[in-house]
Amino acid sequence: MKRYISIIWIVLIGLVLFTRCEKDLPGPTNNNPPDTTGVPAHIRYVNNWIWDVMSEVYYWNNYLPQNTNPDTEPDPEEYFEKLKYVNDNFSWLDDDFEGLMRELEGVFVSMGYSPAFGRYSNTDGVFILVEYVHSGTPADRAGLKRGDIIVSINNIDLNDKNYLTLYNLTSYSVTLGEYIDEGISKTDVVLSMTAEEIILDPVFYYDIMEFGGQKVGYLVYVEFKSGENDRFLDSIDVVVDEFVAANVQDVIVDIRYNPGGDLTSAQYLASALAPASVVQNHEVLVRFDYNDLYHNYFLATEGSNSPHLVRLFPDNDHNLNLDRVYFLTSRGTASASEFLIIGLYPYMEVIQVGEPTYGKDAGAWVIPDLADPPEHNYALVPVVFKYANATGFTNFVNGLQPTYLVEDDLIGAKPFGSLKDPVLHKALEVIVGLDELPSLKSTPAKPPFERLEDNFTKKRQTFFINPW
Repeated sequence: MKRYISIIWIVLIGLVLFTRCEKDLPGPTNNNPPDTTGVPAHIRYVNNWIWDVMSEVYYWNNYLPQNTNPDTEPDPEEYFEKLKYVNDNFSWLDDDFEGLMRELEGVFVSMGYSPAFGRYSNTDGVFILVEYVHSGTPADRAGLKRGDIIVSINNIDLNDKNYLTLYNLTSYSVTLGEYIDEGISKTDVVLSMTAEEIILDPVFYYDIMEFGGQKVGYLVYVEFKSGENDRFLDSIDVVVDEFVAANVQDVIVDIRYNPGGDLTSAQYLASALAPASVVQNHEVLVRFDYNDLYHNYFLATEGSNSPHLVRLFPDNDHNLNLDRVYFLTSRGTASASEFLIIGLYPYMEVIQVGEPTYGKDAGAWVIPDLADPPEHNYALVPVVFKYANATGFTNFVNGLQPTYLVEDDLIGAKPFGSLKDPVLHKALEVIVGLDELPSLKSTPAKPPFERLEDNFTKKRQTFFINPW
């Protein structure tokens, strides 16, 4: 019935879905009219492919502009932007489908650090704040660490025009900066690194803390990825089993820098945290809503319990059976992270500490050119659905608001697990009380900076999932 109805995988954007089916998209071999516009045939092919996909699967397909002509548009990326719904900040077009696929599987050509790009208001100077560094990676070997500030690459100062180009180089040296007198000053520290193909486990750090006989489990989870043969789900099992064996009473899940990920790992972590009865009863975790064409199709062919319309808590032998859970969040907490938080709302006490989350309640599919062989290497990632929890909670476009608001100060950030980290400190204060914790020295407030969007972050919000 539908070209994109043959679903293989679905993921949160997060939610990403790969499709395989027959294709009859317009193109240079499909009787396109003679070129009278000066637009090359292969560009017209890509544009028509974009229109075909958007007009069928796009959540806001009823709002597609009718005054555009794919045969007269010279730039596919600009054409795609013209088609997006005015409030759609999530759909995007990638020019390297094969590279994207490898990243979705957790395999990166990377330095091994997570960047946050920022600048101060009314300036064009850009800096990179290091959120974390994976052990054993080029960045780690070079000496880069969480909280470092990068102000130049290859001795070129970063600005709003060059920062992405420089960051995406595969070999470079970085010059570090430091915060001084309400500004950032360049130091003489220079670190060199070359990107490598690496596999990054999203279970970044965990620990069991004890205060007056009360044990608290702390997990830093940086991306939702199942990995090849579910290797990263096994990593979750290891943590959960250690927490259970140690008789941990409270758990803090740090997802401040987790931009989202695949539905399988999000469901799996939810079933590890939730009350055992919720998991055993396979309660509703989320529901999906598509455009009329697809929603009615799934309803008619698969019924109201279609896995395309509703997802349940899966079985999980590694379950903590908690009645409350603490999440550390920031503006970088998005997509599947938010899916996890709201999915647990109806079943347990969810205490959020830190900053409001990003606010992404929409899902997308990753769709390549389905010709055999493909005639281009673009991948279209359009919003295809929105999601809500079992009680219908959704539309959190301004982010999920924390129970306890604490600024996540990346400039001079403390190592994970440090009791000097103000966000972690606040969560522990709520759990065990101030008397059990060392006093937290107050630091002068730093001026806010603008966090810049980037394709790196978008790719991290699009992840691979195993077939189901």
